[in-house]
Amino acid sequence: MAIKPIIQVPNPLLTTPCAKAGKVDDKTRQIVKDLLDTLLAAKNPEGAGLAAPQIGILKRVCIVREFFPDPANLNPNNSLSREHVLINPKIITASNTTETHWEGCLSIPDTYGRVERAAKIKIMAQNDAGERITLRAGGFFAAIIQHEIDHLDGVLFTSKTIGKTMTERELDEVFVSA
Repeated sequence: MAIKPIIQVPNPLLTTPCAKAGKVDDKTRQIVKDLLDTLLAAKNPEGAGLAAPQIGILKRVCIVREFFPDPANLNPNNSLSREHVLINPKIITASNTTETHWEGCLSIPDTYGRVERAAKIKIMAQNDAGERITLRAGGFFAAIIQHEIDHLDGVLFTSKTIGKTMTERELDEVFVSA
């Protein structure tokens, strides 16, 4: 298990565009393993994705989590997830329709904001076996993918927020009063 420290703002690596990952080899698969181990170990808050620059590697590699409801209600968080490996991801189509979601980031602790993104996207990438994959996503999963691709481009969600950012405590107050 290789849990890496998550780099936080204002580290300039977070705003540096990443180079394309070369051939999917053992080195690339190690980056994937380190990202996955680090993402799954993140608690309070739990992460929805993690990009290579967040662990200090300027390569176009990220992990995104797709969340599903737990119909049997066996998971205490009432959801299940599946992790997707994206190497050199590229959005090839995006809907004109947008959605706004609350976002946070493991690299920007205790900061949340509303971000408007394409409601549906289609991406091409490689998986950790080096195979070309196509992935279609909508809703919050599409937002997660776009957030992680932004990381690969050196863009932080705080540069895209609508209105002011909030702390977790302030965000909790918004949801309690809603």
